[in-house]
Amino acid sequence: MTDDSRQLFAIITHLVTSAPTSLDETPILAAFRMVDAAGRLMALSAPDDEFLRAAHADLTDHATLVLTDQAAFREWLDEYVRRFTREALSRTASAS
Repeated sequence: MTDDSRQLFAIITHLVTSAPTSLDETPILAAFRMVDAAGRLMALSAPDDEFLRAAHADLTDHATLVLTDQAAFREWLDEYVRRFTREALSRTASAS
């Protein structure tokens, strides 16, 4: 098994084992778990993708807001999602 395969399996396991926990935790912590998993995936693919590299750095810079300032985390997350949406639309348009 390659190192990438091991890392990918660890991320998948994190997602699967987080599912039951998310039923009992606050919605903001469940949201954090999702972006945390996305960050782990970005770390695997970011070297090849400028957008994901920047998005991973941004996540790293703002992840602790979930513990220190939840309102700021929500605001950051809203903008983060908008950036991903714009990028997804751009990539979809480019592929057409």
